[in-house]
Amino acid sequence: MIDVYMLVKEGVVPLDGETRRVQGVYFCECDREIFPEMTELIGIEEAGFLATLEDLVLFEEVPETQTLESEDSLTAFLEQAGERLSEALREKVEEKRKHLQFQHLFPFDFLNLDFCDRYYGRPPDIMRIHSTIDKLLEWQRQPGITAAGDAYSMDRFVVAITCRVDLNTPADALARLKRIVQDNRTNYPIYAEALEARTIESLDSWATNSPLDFFMSAWPKEIARLARQKSWDITVHHHAFYDRQNDAGEDYNMVSLVVEFVRAPLCRTYLTAVTTMLDVDARTEIPRLDARTRDGAILLENLREIVGLRNTQAEKFQRELLPDPLAEIIRLRAEGVPI
Repeated sequence: MIDVYMLVKEGVVPLDGETRRVQGVYFCECDREIFPEMTELIGIEEAGFLATLEDLVLFEEVPETQTLESEDSLTAFLEQAGERLSEALREKVEEKRKHLQFQHLFPFDFLNLDFCDRYYGRPPDIMRIHSTIDKLLEWQRQPGITAAGDAYSMDRFVVAITCRVDLNTPADALARLKRIVQDNRTNYPIYAEALEARTIESLDSWATNSPLDFFMSAWPKEIARLARQKSWDITVHHHAFYDRQNDAGEDYNMVSLVVEFVRAPLCRTYLTAVTTMLDVDARTEIPRLDARTRDGAILLENLREIVGLRNTQAEKFQRELLPDPLAEIIRLRAEGVPI
């Protein structure tokens, strides 16, 4: 939710001063305790979907739902079946309703996909997040409808993808990434030269000895390949990472990729994008907050303004207020939390 209020602060997302409603924002949240608070902070009940993004986007049909392609047909089916309908099938119909409602909201000019977890899940769901992004990029090509009922197309949009990187990337996923890198090395001399300039020969050694560097070099090629398949030009704007530690004291990294997509007859920017991702100097390491530095002071000021906006909205619904960012960071560090 802090992400939303950051956009409000920058004037990217409008906040109605009278109703305190954040306009044009929709979200997906699977935590039943957090969901009501997020809905209130947005100020629009219809803005939220209680589900994981993957389940919402990758709805799996059952025979009874395959021919139901509108909310009207879903409602009619429920009414006709009445009490004879099993609870499991009734839930499946409601899942399809949410799926269609979400799909009809597209296209968007900005997608913030903060998965918090690994991009590649455990078998058999290794590619589930990737399949979700694939479907979202497909939906971005469908025509949108304005409030006045006019159709429009989205020719340019930005996507931010954030995921976790650690030593537990599934072996099948690592093998897939190595194949992608090897394909690029074989098919594009410029890419091969960039690898050679980094003195990278063995992909196995690279992936084992420098897992973060390998992931940041290889994984974004998945997104670039989707852009090429769906005829979007792709430009990498930001490629950032920062370190974290879980409750068990295990270190990991969060990686964030910000890319712009532009509608094109054929993708012309694939090679530039994948070669840029090899460049270590093109990445940004986000350090831990140090309010004594110039950058840290600016970040703290921005955080306080964002938290203030959020707390003003929270007060309206008698929700718990967030503490001062610096005070909370000092408290957590004193408890041994590496933040």
